[in-house]
Amino acid sequence: MSCEITRGADEKAKLLSIEPYGNRYFALYEGETLICVTVYKRGALEVKRRLEASRNLTQSGKNNDEIRG
Repeated sequence: MSCEITRGADEKAKLLSIEPYGNRYFALYEGETLICVTVYKRGALEVKRRLEASRNLTQSGKNNDEIRG
């Protein structure tokens, strides 16, 4: 499973992917960089979703304080 994150023309797109890690874990990678290892695939999907949401907020010019308050 993988998902491409689209960015502005001046930034290189990074690929987020979830791969099996050992016999019972799942790893989330950004390109070739390991981001995290989770016990459940659902956990890896949630981290991926949050990273994508964070990137989308950053691209739109909002920061977390504006969203929370």
